[in-house]
Amino acid sequence: MIAMLLGAAALVVGIGQKTFWAPPETVTANMPQLTDEAPLTLIESSVNSPKLDPVELVITAKGEFTASLGRDYDVAAWIGDAAHVSVTGIDTENHKMIAEYTKGKGEVPNPAGADIFFDSQTADKTMTYRWTAPDTGDWSLLLAAGGKDAAPVDISVTYANDDAMPFAVPLIIAGSVLLVFGLALLIMRPAKPKTGTNTQHSVAVAAVLALAISGVSLPMAPSDDSSASPSESAQKSDEAKKSDDSKKPEDEKASEEAPSSASASSSVEETASFPVITEEQLKRVLADAQEQISKADDKTSSKALDSRSAGAFKYLRNKRYEMLKEKFKVDKPLALTTQVIRSAAVPNASEAKFPRVISVVTAKNNDADTLPQALTLVQENARDNFKVVFAGQMLPNSTFPGIAVGDPSTTQLKADSKGLQMTPEKALEALAKVLSDDGAKEKSKFAKSDFIAAVHSAQKDEAKAANEAKVTYKRSVTEGDTKVVSTPDGGAIVTGKLNNKARFIRTEDADPLESKDKLTEQLLGSSSSNGDVESTYAEPVMFYLPADGSKDKIQLISASQVLLDVKEVD
Repeated sequence: MIAMLLGAAALVVGIGQKTFWAPPETVTANMPQLTDEAPLTLIESSVNSPKLDPVELVITAKGEFTASLGRDYDVAAWIGDAAHVSVTGIDTENHKMIAEYTKGKGEVPNPAGADIFFDSQTADKTMTYRWTAPDTGDWSLLLAAGGKDAAPVDISVTYANDDAMPFAVPLIIAGSVLLVFGLALLIMRPAKPKTGTNTQHSVAVAAVLALAISGVSLPMAPSDDSSASPSESAQKSDEAKKSDDSKKPEDEKASEEAPSSASASSSVEETASFPVITEEQLKRVLADAQEQISKADDKTSSKALDSRSAGAFKYLRNKRYEMLKEKFKVDKPLALTTQVIRSAAVPNASEAKFPRVISVVTAKNNDADTLPQALTLVQENARDNFKVVFAGQMLPNSTFPGIAVGDPSTTQLKADSKGLQMTPEKALEALAKVLSDDGAKEKSKFAKSDFIAAVHSAQKDEAKAANEAKVTYKRSVTEGDTKVVSTPDGGAIVTGKLNNKARFIRTEDADPLESKDKLTEQLLGSSSSNGDVESTYAEPVMFYLPADGSKDKIQLISASQVLLDVKEVD
Protein backbone atom coordinates (compact mmCIF):
# COMPACT_ATOMS: atom_id res chain seq x y z
CA MET A 1 0.00 0.00 0.00
CA ILE A 2 2.85 2.41 0.80
CA ALA A 3 4.32 1.89 -2.69
CA MET A 4 0.95 2.63 -4.28
CA LEU A 5 0.46 5.79 -2.21
CA LEU A 6 3.93 7.04 -3.07
CA GLY A 7 3.37 6.20 -6.75
CA ALA A 8 0.04 8.06 -6.82
CA ALA A 9 1.63 11.11 -5.20
CA ALA A 10 4.52 11.07 -7.67
CA LEU A 11 2.08 10.82 -10.60
CA VAL A 12 -0.01 13.75 -9.37
CA VAL A 13 3.05 15.96 -8.94
CA GLY A 14 4.61 14.87 -12.28
CA ILE A 15 1.41 15.33 -14.27
CA GLY A 16 0.77 18.63 -12.51
CA GLN A 17 4.13 19.96 -13.61
CA LYS A 18 3.13 19.16 -17.19
CA THR A 19 -0.38 20.66 -16.94
CA PHE A 20 -1.80 22.97 -14.25
CA TRP A 21 1.62 23.72 -12.69
CA ALA A 22 3.38 24.06 -16.06
CA PRO A 23 5.03 27.41 -16.93
CA PRO A 24 3.61 29.48 -19.86
CA GLU A 25 4.55 28.28 -23.36
CA THR A 26 5.85 31.75 -24.32
CA VAL A 27 7.51 34.54 -22.40
CA THR A 28 7.85 38.27 -23.16
CA ALA A 29 10.94 40.45 -22.73
CA ASN A 30 10.65 44.26 -22.66
CA MET A 31 13.04 47.10 -23.41
CA PRO A 32 14.91 48.88 -20.62
CA GLN A 33 14.22 52.57 -20.02
CA LEU A 34 16.42 54.81 -22.22
CA THR A 35 16.84 58.55 -21.66
CA ASP A 36 18.27 59.40 -25.11
CA GLU A 37 16.38 59.44 -28.41
CA ALA A 38 17.70 58.57 -31.86
CA PRO A 39 16.32 58.58 -35.43
CA LEU A 40 17.09 54.87 -35.80
CA THR A 41 16.60 51.72 -33.75
CA LEU A 42 18.71 48.74 -34.76
CA ILE A 43 17.52 45.26 -33.78
CA GLU A 44 20.55 43.05 -34.32
CA SER A 45 20.51 39.48 -35.62
CA SER A 46 21.38 38.14 -32.15
CA VAL A 47 17.80 38.93 -31.08
CA ASN A 48 16.55 36.41 -33.64
CA SER A 49 18.31 33.53 -31.89
CA PRO A 50 17.49 30.02 -33.19
CA LYS A 51 17.18 28.94 -29.54
CA LEU A 52 14.21 31.28 -29.12
CA ASP A 53 12.51 30.42 -32.41
CA PRO A 54 9.93 31.66 -33.23
CA VAL A 55 10.65 35.28 -32.28
CA GLU A 56 7.75 37.75 -32.42
CA LEU A 57 8.28 41.48 -31.99
CA VAL A 58 5.61 43.93 -30.92
CA ILE A 59 6.66 47.49 -31.81
CA THR A 60 4.74 50.52 -30.59
CA ALA A 61 5.26 54.13 -31.70
CA LYS A 62 3.55 57.50 -31.55
CA GLY A 63 2.73 57.50 -35.26
CA GLU A 64 3.77 55.95 -38.56
CA PHE A 65 7.08 54.09 -38.78
CA THR A 66 8.87 51.51 -40.91
CA ALA A 67 10.76 48.28 -40.21
CA SER A 68 13.39 47.44 -42.83
CA LEU A 69 15.16 44.07 -43.00
CA GLY A 70 18.66 43.74 -44.43
CA ARG A 71 21.93 41.88 -44.06
CA ASP A 72 23.68 42.97 -40.90
CA TYR A 73 26.69 44.57 -42.65
CA ASP A 74 24.44 46.41 -45.12
CA VAL A 75 22.26 47.79 -42.32
CA ALA A 76 25.38 48.86 -40.41
CA ALA A 77 26.66 50.60 -43.55
CA TRP A 78 23.33 52.42 -43.98
CA ILE A 79 23.37 53.62 -40.35
CA GLY A 80 26.90 54.97 -40.71
CA ASP A 81 27.52 57.82 -38.27
CA ALA A 82 23.87 58.32 -37.27
CA ALA A 83 22.73 58.21 -33.67
CA HIS A 84 20.90 54.98 -32.95
CA VAL A 85 19.65 52.60 -30.30
CA SER A 86 21.01 49.07 -30.66
CA VAL A 87 19.05 46.10 -29.36
CA THR A 88 21.81 43.52 -29.03
CA GLY A 89 20.13 40.55 -27.38
CA ILE A 90 17.75 39.11 -24.81
CA ASP A 91 18.48 38.28 -21.18
CA THR A 92 16.44 35.07 -21.09
CA GLU A 93 17.01 34.52 -17.36
CA ASN A 94 15.46 37.85 -16.39
CA HIS A 95 13.34 38.17 -19.55
CA LYS A 96 14.68 41.60 -20.44
CA MET A 97 16.03 43.03 -23.69
CA ILE A 98 19.59 44.31 -23.85
CA ALA A 99 19.93 47.74 -25.49
CA GLU A 100 22.40 50.60 -25.71
CA TYR A 101 22.52 54.11 -27.16
CA THR A 102 25.18 55.27 -29.67
CA LYS A 103 25.80 58.97 -30.25
CA GLY A 104 25.73 60.43 -33.77
CA LYS A 105 23.81 62.59 -36.22
CA GLY A 106 20.24 63.30 -35.22
CA GLU A 107 18.67 63.23 -38.70
CA VAL A 108 18.89 60.69 -41.54
CA PRO A 109 17.06 60.06 -44.81
CA ASN A 110 13.99 57.85 -44.62
CA PRO A 111 15.28 54.27 -45.08
CA ALA A 112 11.90 52.93 -46.20
CA GLY A 113 12.13 51.14 -49.54
CA ALA A 114 15.88 51.65 -50.04
CA ASP A 115 17.46 49.12 -52.39
CA ILE A 116 19.88 47.86 -49.76
CA PHE A 117 17.02 46.42 -47.70
CA PHE A 118 15.36 43.14 -48.59
CA ASP A 119 12.00 44.38 -47.37
CA SER A 120 10.38 47.40 -45.70
CA GLN A 121 7.08 47.30 -43.84
CA THR A 122 5.12 50.34 -42.71
CA ALA A 123 2.76 50.52 -39.74
CA ASP A 124 0.83 53.17 -37.83
CA LYS A 125 1.49 53.09 -34.07
CA THR A 126 1.69 49.29 -33.70
CA MET A 127 3.33 46.45 -35.62
CA THR A 128 3.56 42.76 -34.81
CA TYR A 129 6.61 41.45 -36.64
CA ARG A 130 7.32 37.73 -36.99
CA TRP A 131 11.02 37.58 -37.75
CA THR A 132 11.77 35.22 -40.66
CA ALA A 133 15.18 35.43 -42.35
CA PRO A 134 14.78 35.28 -46.16
CA ASP A 135 18.15 33.60 -46.66
CA THR A 136 21.15 32.23 -44.79
CA GLY A 137 23.45 34.63 -42.98
CA ASP A 138 22.80 37.30 -40.35
CA TRP A 139 19.98 39.81 -40.83
CA SER A 140 19.14 42.95 -38.86
CA LEU A 141 15.99 45.02 -38.54
CA LEU A 142 16.08 48.83 -38.74
CA LEU A 143 13.26 50.93 -37.31
CA ALA A 144 12.69 54.57 -38.29
CA ALA A 145 9.95 57.17 -38.11
CA GLY A 146 10.84 59.07 -41.27
CA GLY A 147 14.43 59.84 -40.25
CA LYS A 148 13.75 63.10 -38.40
CA ASP A 149 11.56 61.95 -35.53
CA ALA A 150 12.70 59.55 -32.82
CA ALA A 151 12.57 55.91 -33.86
CA PRO A 152 10.39 53.49 -31.85
CA VAL A 153 11.99 52.04 -28.70
CA ASP A 154 8.84 50.60 -27.13
CA ILE A 155 9.57 47.04 -28.17
CA SER A 156 8.69 43.70 -26.65
CA VAL A 157 9.80 40.29 -27.81
CA THR A 158 7.76 37.14 -27.32
CA TYR A 159 9.52 33.83 -27.71
CA ALA A 160 9.16 30.18 -26.77
CA ASN A 161 9.67 29.60 -23.04
CA ASP A 162 12.51 27.17 -22.41
CA ASP A 163 11.84 27.07 -18.65
CA ALA A 164 11.03 23.46 -17.92
CA MET A 165 10.00 21.32 -14.92
CA PRO A 166 12.97 18.92 -15.01
CA PHE A 167 11.44 16.38 -12.58
CA ALA A 168 8.08 16.03 -14.33
CA VAL A 169 8.96 13.03 -16.51
CA PRO A 170 11.04 11.19 -13.84
CA LEU A 171 8.18 11.61 -11.36
CA ILE A 172 5.64 10.25 -13.82
CA ILE A 173 7.84 7.24 -14.59
CA ALA A 174 8.64 6.58 -10.93
CA GLY A 175 5.00 6.95 -9.95
CA SER A 176 3.92 4.50 -12.64
CA VAL A 177 6.54 1.97 -11.54
CA LEU A 178 5.54 2.24 -7.88
CA LEU A 179 1.84 1.92 -8.66
CA VAL A 180 2.30 -1.14 -10.85
CA PHE A 181 4.75 -2.65 -8.38
CA GLY A 182 2.38 -2.12 -5.48
CA LEU A 183 -0.60 -3.41 -7.44
CA ALA A 184 1.35 -6.51 -8.46
CA LEU A 185 2.29 -7.23 -4.85
CA LEU A 186 -1.32 -6.81 -3.77
CA ILE A 187 -2.67 -9.15 -6.43
CA MET A 188 0.03 -11.77 -6.03
CA ARG A 189 0.05 -11.82 -2.19
CA PRO A 190 -0.46 -15.56 -1.26
CA ALA A 191 -3.20 -16.70 1.14
CA LYS A 192 -0.75 -19.05 2.84
CA PRO A 193 2.97 -18.83 3.37
CA LYS A 194 4.89 -20.09 0.38
CA THR A 195 8.50 -21.07 -0.05
CA GLY A 196 11.09 -18.36 -0.48
CA THR A 197 11.54 -19.36 -4.06
CA ASN A 198 7.92 -18.65 -4.98
CA THR A 199 7.96 -15.33 -3.13
CA GLN A 200 11.07 -14.18 -4.95
CA HIS A 201 9.55 -15.31 -8.23
CA SER A 202 6.42 -13.22 -7.61
CA VAL A 203 8.46 -10.13 -6.82
CA ALA A 204 10.56 -10.59 -9.97
CA VAL A 205 7.47 -10.93 -12.15
CA ALA A 206 6.04 -7.73 -10.68
CA ALA A 207 9.29 -5.83 -11.23
CA VAL A 208 9.55 -6.95 -14.84
CA LEU A 209 5.92 -6.01 -15.43
CA ALA A 210 6.49 -2.58 -13.92
CA LEU A 211 9.59 -1.96 -16.00
CA ALA A 212 7.80 -3.02 -19.17
CA ILE A 213 4.86 -0.71 -18.50
CA SER A 214 7.12 2.22 -17.67
CA GLY A 215 8.95 1.89 -21.00
CA VAL A 216 12.35 0.71 -19.65
CA SER A 217 13.96 -1.84 -21.95
CA LEU A 218 15.94 -4.82 -20.72
CA PRO A 219 19.24 -5.74 -22.37
CA MET A 220 19.21 -8.79 -24.60
CA ALA A 221 21.59 -11.66 -23.99
CA PRO A 222 24.93 -11.09 -25.72
CA SER A 223 25.66 -12.99 -28.92
CA ASP A 224 28.58 -15.36 -29.20
CA ASP A 225 30.86 -12.87 -30.99
CA SER A 226 30.13 -9.90 -28.75
CA SER A 227 31.60 -11.05 -25.47
CA ALA A 228 33.92 -8.05 -25.32
CA SER A 229 32.68 -4.86 -23.71
CA PRO A 230 31.61 -1.93 -25.97
CA SER A 231 34.78 -0.01 -25.10
CA GLU A 232 36.97 -3.00 -25.86
CA SER A 233 35.18 -3.60 -29.17
CA ALA A 234 35.61 0.03 -30.18
CA GLN A 235 39.29 -0.06 -29.22
CA LYS A 236 39.88 -3.17 -31.28
CA SER A 237 38.01 -1.68 -34.23
CA ASP A 238 40.12 1.50 -34.09
CA GLU A 239 43.35 -0.52 -33.82
CA ALA A 240 42.36 -2.64 -36.80
CA LYS A 241 41.56 0.47 -38.85
CA LYS A 242 44.89 2.07 -37.93
CA SER A 243 46.68 -1.14 -38.89
CA ASP A 244 44.93 -1.20 -42.28
CA ASP A 245 45.65 2.49 -42.85
CA SER A 246 49.32 2.02 -42.04
CA LYS A 247 49.59 -0.53 -44.82
CA LYS A 248 48.15 1.87 -47.42
CA PRO A 249 50.44 4.07 -49.53
CA GLU A 250 50.63 7.71 -48.43
CA ASP A 251 49.11 9.00 -51.68
CA GLU A 252 46.13 6.66 -51.29
CA LYS A 253 45.48 7.89 -47.75
CA ALA A 254 45.77 11.48 -48.91
CA SER A 255 43.27 10.90 -51.69
CA GLU A 256 40.78 9.51 -49.17
CA GLU A 257 41.20 12.48 -46.84
CA ALA A 258 41.18 15.21 -49.55
CA PRO A 259 37.50 15.07 -50.58
CA SER A 260 36.23 15.66 -47.05
CA SER A 261 38.63 18.57 -46.55
CA ALA A 262 37.78 20.11 -49.90
CA SER A 263 34.08 19.65 -49.24
CA ALA A 264 34.34 21.31 -45.85
CA SER A 265 36.35 24.21 -47.30
CA SER A 266 33.88 24.64 -50.15
CA SER A 267 30.95 24.57 -47.72
CA VAL A 268 32.49 27.29 -45.57
CA GLU A 269 33.28 29.45 -48.59
CA GLU A 270 29.78 29.12 -50.02
CA THR A 271 28.21 29.88 -46.65
CA ALA A 272 30.24 33.06 -46.26
CA SER A 273 29.56 34.40 -49.78
CA PHE A 274 26.35 36.36 -50.21
CA PRO A 275 25.34 38.48 -53.23
CA VAL A 276 25.13 42.24 -52.76
CA ILE A 277 21.51 41.98 -53.82
CA THR A 278 19.11 39.04 -53.88
CA GLU A 279 17.11 38.07 -56.96
CA GLU A 280 13.93 39.45 -55.36
CA GLN A 281 15.64 42.78 -54.70
CA LEU A 282 17.10 42.87 -58.22
CA LYS A 283 13.67 42.35 -59.79
CA ARG A 284 12.29 45.19 -57.67
CA VAL A 285 15.18 47.48 -58.59
CA LEU A 286 14.90 46.79 -62.33
CA ALA A 287 11.12 47.23 -62.33
CA ASP A 288 11.42 50.59 -60.58
CA ALA A 289 14.26 51.69 -62.88
CA GLN A 290 12.12 50.92 -65.92
CA GLU A 291 9.17 52.80 -64.43
CA GLN A 292 11.10 55.91 -63.37
CA ILE A 293 13.12 56.21 -66.60
CA SER A 294 9.97 55.68 -68.66
CA LYS A 295 8.33 58.60 -66.82
CA ALA A 296 11.40 60.76 -67.46
CA ASP A 297 11.29 59.83 -71.17
CA ASP A 298 7.62 60.75 -71.42
CA LYS A 299 8.29 64.18 -69.90
CA THR A 300 11.84 64.54 -71.33
CA SER A 301 12.63 65.59 -67.77
CA SER A 302 16.24 65.68 -66.61
CA LYS A 303 15.13 66.00 -63.00
CA ALA A 304 13.02 62.85 -63.25
CA LEU A 305 16.13 60.95 -64.39
CA ASP A 306 17.94 61.58 -61.11
CA SER A 307 16.34 58.79 -59.10
CA ARG A 308 17.47 55.91 -61.34
CA SER A 309 20.21 57.08 -63.71
CA ALA A 310 23.80 58.27 -63.45
CA GLY A 311 27.06 58.45 -65.36
CA ALA A 312 27.20 58.05 -69.12
CA PHE A 313 23.58 56.84 -69.34
CA LYS A 314 22.23 59.96 -67.66
CA TYR A 315 24.52 62.26 -69.65
CA LEU A 316 23.46 60.81 -73.01
CA ARG A 317 19.80 60.72 -72.01
CA ASN A 318 19.89 64.39 -71.11
CA LYS A 319 21.55 65.24 -74.44
CA ARG A 320 18.78 63.41 -76.24
CA TYR A 321 16.13 65.27 -74.26
CA GLU A 322 17.72 68.60 -75.25
CA MET A 323 17.66 67.63 -78.94
CA LEU A 324 14.05 66.51 -78.76
CA LYS A 325 13.03 69.78 -77.09
CA GLU A 326 14.79 71.73 -79.85
CA LYS A 327 12.94 69.69 -82.48
CA PHE A 328 16.05 68.02 -83.84
CA LYS A 329 15.57 65.09 -86.15
CA VAL A 330 16.44 62.41 -83.64
CA ASP A 331 14.81 59.25 -82.34
CA LYS A 332 13.48 58.89 -78.82
CA PRO A 333 15.80 57.12 -76.37
CA LEU A 334 15.78 53.35 -76.18
CA ALA A 335 13.05 52.27 -73.75
CA LEU A 336 14.15 49.90 -71.01
CA THR A 337 12.60 46.42 -70.91
CA THR A 338 13.41 44.66 -67.65
CA GLN A 339 10.52 42.27 -67.17
CA VAL A 340 12.66 39.12 -67.54
CA ILE A 341 16.19 38.63 -66.21
CA ARG A 342 18.18 36.51 -68.66
CA SER A 343 21.51 36.66 -66.82
CA ALA A 344 23.00 38.69 -63.97
CA ALA A 345 26.59 39.32 -62.90
CA VAL A 346 26.00 40.21 -59.25
CA PRO A 347 29.20 40.27 -57.15
CA ASN A 348 29.35 38.80 -53.68
CA ALA A 349 29.53 41.21 -50.77
CA SER A 350 33.02 40.19 -49.61
CA GLU A 351 34.67 42.15 -52.43
CA ALA A 352 31.90 44.58 -53.39
CA LYS A 353 32.93 47.80 -51.72
CA PHE A 354 30.96 50.94 -52.50
CA PRO A 355 30.28 51.92 -55.18
CA ARG A 356 28.77 48.53 -56.04
CA VAL A 357 28.35 47.39 -59.63
CA ILE A 358 26.06 44.81 -61.25
CA SER A 359 25.57 43.93 -64.92
CA VAL A 360 22.42 42.21 -66.18
CA VAL A 361 20.76 41.07 -69.38
CA THR A 362 17.01 41.64 -69.52
CA ALA A 363 14.15 41.27 -71.99
CA LYS A 364 10.44 41.96 -72.18
CA ASN A 365 9.64 38.23 -72.41
CA ASN A 366 11.21 34.76 -72.66
CA ASP A 367 10.80 34.53 -76.43
CA ALA A 368 14.07 33.38 -78.00
CA ASP A 369 13.57 35.87 -80.85
CA THR A 370 13.32 38.85 -78.50
CA LEU A 371 16.44 40.99 -78.65
CA PRO A 372 17.68 41.37 -75.06
CA GLN A 373 19.18 44.45 -73.45
CA ALA A 374 22.43 44.71 -71.50
CA LEU A 375 22.47 47.00 -68.48
CA THR A 376 24.96 48.08 -65.84
CA LEU A 377 23.80 49.61 -62.57
CA VAL A 378 25.83 51.29 -59.83
CA GLN A 379 25.08 51.91 -56.15
CA GLU A 380 27.34 54.73 -54.95
CA ASN A 381 26.83 54.20 -51.22
CA ALA A 382 24.64 52.32 -48.76
CA ARG A 383 21.97 55.04 -48.67
CA ASP A 384 21.82 55.50 -52.44
CA ASN A 385 19.74 53.35 -54.77
CA PHE A 386 21.10 51.48 -57.78
CA LYS A 387 21.20 53.66 -60.88
CA VAL A 388 21.55 52.75 -64.54
CA VAL A 389 24.87 53.86 -66.02
CA PHE A 390 24.69 51.79 -69.21
CA ALA A 391 21.84 50.37 -71.27
CA GLY A 392 21.88 49.09 -74.82
CA GLN A 393 20.57 46.31 -77.00
CA MET A 394 22.85 43.31 -77.37
CA LEU A 395 24.60 43.13 -80.72
CA PRO A 396 23.70 40.36 -83.19
CA ASN A 397 25.65 37.13 -82.56
CA SER A 398 26.97 38.44 -79.23
CA THR A 399 26.74 36.48 -75.99
CA PHE A 400 26.64 37.30 -72.29
CA PRO A 401 27.84 34.61 -69.86
CA GLY A 402 24.99 32.78 -68.19
CA ILE A 403 25.37 33.70 -64.53
CA ALA A 404 22.90 33.08 -61.73
CA VAL A 405 22.29 35.72 -59.07
CA GLY A 406 24.36 34.76 -56.04
CA ASP A 407 27.13 32.88 -57.82
CA PRO A 408 29.92 33.22 -55.20
CA SER A 409 32.65 33.31 -57.86
CA THR A 410 31.35 36.63 -59.23
CA THR A 411 33.31 39.56 -57.80
CA GLN A 412 33.66 43.27 -58.36
CA LEU A 413 36.87 44.42 -60.09
CA LYS A 414 38.62 47.70 -60.75
CA ALA A 415 39.57 49.33 -64.05
CA ASP A 416 43.22 48.36 -63.50
CA SER A 417 42.57 44.79 -62.28
CA LYS A 418 45.06 42.09 -63.28
CA GLY A 419 44.41 38.45 -64.13
CA LEU A 420 42.76 39.24 -67.48
CA GLN A 421 44.18 39.31 -71.00
CA MET A 422 44.79 42.98 -70.27
CA THR A 423 43.46 45.40 -67.70
CA PRO A 424 39.92 46.67 -68.44
CA GLU A 425 41.17 50.23 -69.02
CA LYS A 426 43.82 48.96 -71.48
CA ALA A 427 41.14 46.91 -73.25
CA LEU A 428 39.04 50.05 -73.72
CA GLU A 429 42.05 51.90 -75.11
CA ALA A 430 42.69 48.99 -77.49
CA LEU A 431 39.07 49.12 -78.68
CA ALA A 432 39.41 52.86 -79.29
CA LYS A 433 42.43 52.20 -81.54
CA VAL A 434 40.65 49.41 -83.42
CA LEU A 435 37.58 51.58 -84.11
CA SER A 436 39.72 54.49 -85.29
CA ASP A 437 42.04 52.41 -87.49
CA ASP A 438 40.97 49.35 -89.46
CA GLY A 439 44.61 48.30 -89.62
CA ALA A 440 45.42 48.65 -85.91
CA LYS A 441 47.55 45.80 -84.55
CA GLU A 442 45.13 45.42 -81.61
CA LYS A 443 42.40 44.25 -84.02
CA SER A 444 43.54 40.63 -83.66
CA LYS A 445 42.57 40.65 -79.98
CA PHE A 446 38.88 41.28 -80.80
CA ALA A 447 36.34 38.81 -82.09
CA LYS A 448 34.54 39.59 -85.33
CA SER A 449 31.86 42.22 -84.67
CA ASP A 450 29.12 43.76 -86.78
CA PHE A 451 29.52 47.01 -84.85
CA ILE A 452 33.25 47.32 -85.58
CA ALA A 453 32.64 46.48 -89.23
CA ALA A 454 29.83 49.07 -89.46
CA VAL A 455 32.01 51.81 -87.91
CA HIS A 456 34.84 51.12 -90.34
CA SER A 457 32.44 51.13 -93.28
CA ALA A 458 30.87 54.45 -92.21
CA GLN A 459 34.28 56.07 -91.74
CA LYS A 460 35.35 55.04 -95.23
CA ASP A 461 32.16 56.52 -96.67
CA GLU A 462 32.78 59.77 -94.75
CA ALA A 463 36.28 60.01 -96.17
CA LYS A 464 34.98 59.57 -99.72
CA ALA A 465 32.25 62.17 -99.25
CA ALA A 466 34.57 64.72 -97.62
CA ASN A 467 35.28 66.58 -100.87
CA GLU A 468 39.07 66.18 -100.66
CA ALA A 469 39.11 67.12 -96.97
CA LYS A 470 41.32 65.08 -94.68
CA VAL A 471 39.38 63.11 -92.06
CA THR A 472 40.89 62.03 -88.72
CA TYR A 473 39.40 60.15 -85.81
CA LYS A 474 40.59 60.55 -82.26
CA ARG A 475 39.04 58.39 -79.54
CA SER A 476 39.61 58.51 -75.80
CA VAL A 477 38.25 56.68 -72.77
CA THR A 478 36.02 58.60 -70.36
CA GLU A 479 37.54 58.31 -66.90
CA GLY A 480 35.14 57.22 -64.18
CA ASP A 481 32.73 55.45 -66.53
CA THR A 482 34.59 52.12 -66.56
CA LYS A 483 32.79 49.44 -64.51
CA VAL A 484 33.93 45.83 -64.19
CA VAL A 485 32.39 42.63 -62.80
CA SER A 486 34.12 39.25 -63.01
CA THR A 487 32.58 36.13 -64.53
CA PRO A 488 32.83 32.57 -63.12
CA ASP A 489 35.31 31.52 -65.83
CA GLY A 490 37.84 34.14 -64.70
CA GLY A 491 36.92 36.70 -67.36
CA ALA A 492 35.06 39.98 -66.84
CA ILE A 493 32.19 42.11 -68.11
CA VAL A 494 33.47 45.62 -68.84
CA THR A 495 31.30 48.70 -69.34
CA GLY A 496 32.69 52.03 -70.48
CA LYS A 497 32.35 55.02 -72.78
CA LEU A 498 34.56 56.21 -75.62
CA ASN A 499 34.68 59.81 -76.82
CA ASN A 500 35.14 60.14 -80.57
CA LYS A 501 36.08 63.37 -82.33
CA ALA A 502 35.94 63.18 -86.11
CA ARG A 503 37.71 66.18 -87.69
CA PHE A 504 37.28 67.19 -91.34
CA ILE A 505 40.20 69.39 -92.41
CA ARG A 506 39.77 71.19 -95.76
CA THR A 507 42.50 72.19 -98.15
CA GLU A 508 42.48 75.70 -99.60
CA ASP A 509 41.01 74.70 -102.92
CA ALA A 510 38.64 72.01 -101.59
CA ASP A 511 34.91 72.28 -102.09
CA PRO A 512 32.70 73.18 -99.11
CA LEU A 513 31.83 70.38 -96.71
CA GLU A 514 28.26 69.20 -97.13
CA SER A 515 26.01 67.95 -94.34
CA LYS A 516 25.32 64.29 -94.81
CA ASP A 517 22.03 64.14 -92.87
CA LYS A 518 19.36 66.32 -91.29
CA LEU A 519 20.72 66.01 -87.74
CA THR A 520 24.23 67.08 -88.82
CA GLU A 521 22.75 70.07 -90.62
CA GLN A 522 20.70 71.05 -87.57
CA LEU A 523 23.66 70.76 -85.19
CA LEU A 524 25.98 72.65 -87.56
CA GLY A 525 23.36 75.28 -88.26
CA SER A 526 24.03 75.09 -91.99
CA SER A 527 23.90 72.62 -94.83
CA SER A 528 27.57 73.24 -95.73
CA SER A 529 30.79 74.71 -94.34
CA ASN A 530 33.81 76.43 -95.88
CA GLY A 531 35.93 75.76 -92.78
CA ASP A 532 37.06 72.76 -90.84
CA VAL A 533 34.35 70.78 -89.06
CA GLU A 534 34.47 68.61 -85.96
CA SER A 535 31.82 66.04 -85.10
CA THR A 536 31.66 64.70 -81.54
CA TYR A 537 30.30 61.24 -80.80
CA ALA A 538 29.80 59.20 -77.65
CA GLU A 539 30.27 55.43 -77.93
CA PRO A 540 28.99 53.54 -74.88
CA VAL A 541 30.22 49.94 -74.97
CA MET A 542 30.02 46.68 -73.04
CA PHE A 543 32.29 43.74 -73.81
CA TYR A 544 33.52 40.43 -72.42
CA LEU A 545 37.22 40.39 -71.52
CA PRO A 546 38.67 36.84 -71.24
CA ALA A 547 40.91 35.67 -68.43
CA ASP A 548 44.67 35.78 -68.75
CA GLY A 549 45.85 32.72 -70.67
CA SER A 550 42.51 32.16 -72.40
CA LYS A 551 42.53 31.66 -76.17
CA ASP A 552 39.18 33.44 -76.49
CA LYS A 553 39.03 36.94 -77.95
CA ILE A 554 37.44 40.08 -76.57
CA GLN A 555 33.82 40.11 -77.64
CA LEU A 556 31.58 43.15 -77.90
CA ILE A 557 28.23 42.58 -76.18
CA SER A 558 26.57 45.95 -76.73
CA ALA A 559 27.71 49.18 -78.37
CA SER A 560 26.27 52.25 -80.05
CA GLN A 561 27.39 55.53 -81.57
CA VAL A 562 25.59 58.73 -80.56
CA LEU A 563 26.16 62.04 -82.38
CA LEU A 564 26.34 64.84 -79.83
CA ASP A 565 27.63 67.92 -81.63
CA VAL A 566 28.82 69.28 -84.98
CA LYS A 567 30.67 72.59 -85.16
CA GLU A 568 33.17 74.59 -87.20
CA VAL A 569 36.66 74.74 -85.71
CA ASP A 570 39.74 76.83 -86.41
